[in-house]
Amino acid sequence: MRVTCALLLALAFVAGCATPPPAGSVTAGADATPLGQRPDDSLTLIDNAVSVGRLDYSTGLLYKVYVMFDPESLPAEYRSDVPSKCGTPLIQEVQRNWNVLTVEHRSEISQYIQPVTAVDRTDTQLDEVSRDRLDGEREKLD
Repeated sequence: MRVTCALLLALAFVAGCATPPPAGSVTAGADATPLGQRPDDSLTLIDNAVSVGRLDYSTGLLYKVYVMFDPESLPAEYRSDVPSKCGTPLIQEVQRNWNVLTVEHRSEISQYIQPVTAVDRTDTQLDEVSRDRLDGEREKLD
């Protein structure tokens, strides 16, 4: 029983489920920051700039792509040492909003992410095939 409790406590600590430090306490290290006042990651900085109108949506999305794929292209004011989370939601956002982006931003973003395009139900995704070619292919199968 004692081993089980110790194991559960250790797992809770490792998983980050331990009791958080009291409000106002500081993190360890030379650049300690009061809890709740940690710097934002680049994606949050960009989202904040879009929400207050400093950036338009298209530019903000381009900058977010830079965060994930080409951080050196990101303007200095949106760079952060705080790691950003998973890029999957960003890719999904780009794909959902591809038509909202400016032509220039689409061109730039397409170097990193290709949009998903809906396939026309009548499209067979085959090259144009002539009747003679089809007949020739059928003869090979017989």
